[in-house]
Amino acid sequence: MTSIQMPQLGETIVEGTILKWLKSEGDLVKADEPLFEISTDKVDTEVPSPVAGTVTKLLVAEGDTVPVGTAVMEIDDGSGAGGNGSATPAAPAAPTPQTAPAAAPPAQPSPVPSQPAPTPTQTSQAAPTPPQEPAPSPQQASLPDRGPRSNILSPIVRKLARDSGIDLATVAGSGEGGRITKSDVLAAAAAGTPPSSTTTVTPLPSATPAAGAVMVAPSMPAGEGEQAEPMSHVRKAIAAHMLASTQQTARAWTMVEVNVEHLVRLREDTKEKFQANYGVKLTYLPMVTRATVDALHEFPLVNSRLDGENIITPRFVNMGIAVSYDAGLIVPVVKGVDGMNTVGIARAIADLAARARAHQLQPDEVQGATFTITNPGPYGSLLSVPIINQPNAGILSLDGIQKRPVVVEEDAIAVRHMVYISMSWDHRLIDGELATRFLARVKQNLERWDFAEDLGL
Repeated sequence: MTSIQMPQLGETIVEGTILKWLKSEGDLVKADEPLFEISTDKVDTEVPSPVAGTVTKLLVAEGDTVPVGTAVMEIDDGSGAGGNGSATPAAPAAPTPQTAPAAAPPAQPSPVPSQPAPTPTQTSQAAPTPPQEPAPSPQQASLPDRGPRSNILSPIVRKLARDSGIDLATVAGSGEGGRITKSDVLAAAAAGTPPSSTTTVTPLPSATPAAGAVMVAPSMPAGEGEQAEPMSHVRKAIAAHMLASTQQTARAWTMVEVNVEHLVRLREDTKEKFQANYGVKLTYLPMVTRATVDALHEFPLVNSRLDGENIITPRFVNMGIAVSYDAGLIVPVVKGVDGMNTVGIARAIADLAARARAHQLQPDEVQGATFTITNPGPYGSLLSVPIINQPNAGILSLDGIQKRPVVVEEDAIAVRHMVYISMSWDHRLIDGELATRFLARVKQNLERWDFAEDLGL
């Protein structure tokens, strides 16, 4: 007998959600045949069977979120091990597109932020050390019975609760056996759960909000001529992440106007040759990314993040690129972008965007951004105020390029291709002077750099 466990599909992944069982109890299964679909941070993946045999038991219901290493099903492989054997399926190198919605835009506004992670390493398939169960606090006595797994907390849940000032003793979990999930903490923060320093605890109602529930008031059920349909798990994740960002950051915003006349002419003159040489289209986004990376090196605090009362400043740049697709918005990450030229950046962005829309991203590919760029310009946006992709300190928006009359040399009026480039930034880390100087550096790079040489054309 082989026990199939929730696999660890990325070094920062601590839990997964069973989206759909592809096999039922009693079904025959071949080795490497898909067993179930799981979702981790908006990335959906089919999990293959490590053995051939007969499915004897499904241990987790569809929609349940369980920690990595949790037994989710049992397969009789003919070994007669009596359930002593266990296996964690390996993550497929490139999963096929899923029928269940996954998440993500080719640089679009309001990205869904990824979690920070250092340079990528090989995915570990070993189950993590089981979390220790903390002793219950006095406040827990005032809550209804929260279930046998209510004290099993993942590192992400603990950190999120600490950063949000949420006392986990006051949170009722919606996970398996009453386990507190990331969505429960986000919902508690949105509902204004008292922080851990509060001495008086108001007992929670017995009904717990669904995981990833969006707090909306007042409630307005569908009426005549209206249609109601449940939110997808991707949309729930986006809603929870965006709400958490607006509540946990001190967002400010700054904008500059950039003359990109020479970039427009360069692209028009070289786009066919570029695609023939490198196999991808030449867009403005790789050039803006290259200019932004240089500015991040000049002003590293913009590339930093908060960890409690510590400021963490990476010595590298992992650029999140917001991408829209059929299920919503996702932010794949170009790791080590500071070591690439514009050609390499163009190739990396094209590859990640294509695989995002085909639902073929791996979980680690949406983790670890140190800064984010969103690109709503191709859709007609002229000016936008994106939500910060936590835990980043800022997100830059590239809006639409438009011909406008401007003052040029000797006070003459001329028509030039202009674009607004703006940044939403966290005032807890960045001040107005720094934000303005950073954007001024991006503007200077875009207006003065000779990208033709960097493109090898």
